[in-house]
Amino acid sequence: MQSELLNQVKAYFMALQDTICQGLEAADGSAKFIEDNWQRAEGGGGRTRVTTNGTVIEQGGVNYSHVFGASMPWFGNSAQTRACRAQLSCVWCVVSYSP
Repeated sequence: MQSELLNQVKAYFMALQDTICQGLEAADGSAKFIEDNWQRAEGGGGRTRVTTNGTVIEQGGVNYSHVFGASMPWFGNSAQTRACRAQLSCVWCVVSYSP
């Protein structure tokens, strides 16, 4: 069961991804982002958006992820994480590009 706060955070980051992609496309003039929706077997998923060969942006990506589960790969060696039985949830948006 997802909390209302988690739903608000997810909606915020997905809208932020939309806004960033639209702004970069407008600023570049010819860049178009291609979207790939993905699912994580352990829980969650995301939207990866990439663009190549724009007028200004040679390559770029704006990615949204929400992953969850009993443990996360980057926390795998943490004794505190292994001891914790609570479900972990991470939401983020990442922007990378090369002019």
